[in-house]
Amino acid sequence: MNSGVEEAKLTLQRLIGKFALLFAFIYVLMVAAGFVRVAQGDQVPVSTWLLLVLPGIAFFPAVVDAVGLHRTADQARLRTLWRRCGLLAVAGMVLLVVVAFAAEGINS
Repeated sequence: MNSGVEEAKLTLQRLIGKFALLFAFIYVLMVAAGFVRVAQGDQVPVSTWLLLVLPGIAFFPAVVDAVGLHRTADQARLRTLWRRCGLLAVAGMVLLVVVAFAAEGINS
């Protein structure tokens, strides 16, 4: 019975990594949208580009930890990776929402 509990725990820990990858992909889409705006001839302020770096600072280590979550089965390493990965992914997503609202205020 213990192996079933451990397997479920491992699955949930890796699910955190998958959410981190999803959030990082949303961030990449937002950066790509900025490049599309520039390609269409709109001017994007430099402050908006600088603000877009902030969520990337949180998402990069979250993605590295997410990959580590999927590559290891060591329980001690998993315990530290999933917590840090989840915290960084949530922090990056909060920063992304704040940057989106701030950029909308700057661009209007």
